[in-house]
Amino acid sequence: MTQPGKIKPHLDNLLDRFDKSFLAPDPLAAVNHFTSCDDLETACLIAAVFAYGRADLIQRNVTAIIGSMGKSPARFCDRFRPETNKRWMKDFVYRFHRRGDLVSLVTAIKKARKKSGSLLKLFLENDNPSADTILPGLNGMVSALRSYSGRDTQAFRTLLSDPSAGGASKRWCLFLRWMVRKDDVDPGPWSEKVSKARLVIPLDTHVSRIARQLGMVKRKSNDWKTALELTSFLRRLDPDDPVKYDFAICSYGKLGYCVKNASQDQCENCDLDPICSHGKI
Repeated sequence: MTQPGKIKPHLDNLLDRFDKSFLAPDPLAAVNHFTSCDDLETACLIAAVFAYGRADLIQRNVTAIIGSMGKSPARFCDRFRPETNKRWMKDFVYRFHRRGDLVSLVTAIKKARKKSGSLLKLFLENDNPSADTILPGLNGMVSALRSYSGRDTQAFRTLLSDPSAGGASKRWCLFLRWMVRKDDVDPGPWSEKVSKARLVIPLDTHVSRIARQLGMVKRKSNDWKTALELTSFLRRLDPDDPVKYDFAICSYGKLGYCVKNASQDQCENCDLDPICSHGKI
């Protein structure tokens, strides 16, 4: 395991380099123009659960969904009726999800807002602020949304994945990063209600690969335990905001600055080469 003090200057450099000007391939770019908490949390939830697959296709899909909801996604969900909105997104297909999954998601958001008042309140009703991570609130929120949806297909269970099942819950952790952190990248409408110190890093393929090459994690599988292992390491760099490095690390991999099978020349020109094990062991 690499010493945190050796890694921190390099990650801080990435943090300074990858600002909101690099947001374009990220699904957040399709929803961060909203200003109210209700609209941000609604749009970001939809963007996050569909954040799987190729980055350009994710953004195209999310842009289409959010664009069809008008000026206020929250109001759209509140007023949505399947029987009178039969033509809405009638040809929707994204990978193995169909219109029925999207309608059930909107229905779940509508019921959650009606019962709890907002997605934030639903999260807080289930959370334990003294817990090390956001898992209690996340488990309760997802369980409620699944119940409210009235849909129990394999595809929908995949869309609203169960955080308690042991997977990395990358998309849920991404949603909470957007909600809780507030800087020039993350909008943070929940920043005053939930501590960012309790966030868990969204463990996608780029982040996990780079983390292993830098010696920040030892585990080989991309699951919840590995996400916690990496988050624990990052807490040693910044205990108050461990997930602040996520966007920079992910962008560094996603945009091709660090590729999986890099050549020696590519590695020598990489900012992380001095602390990276790739091709050296």
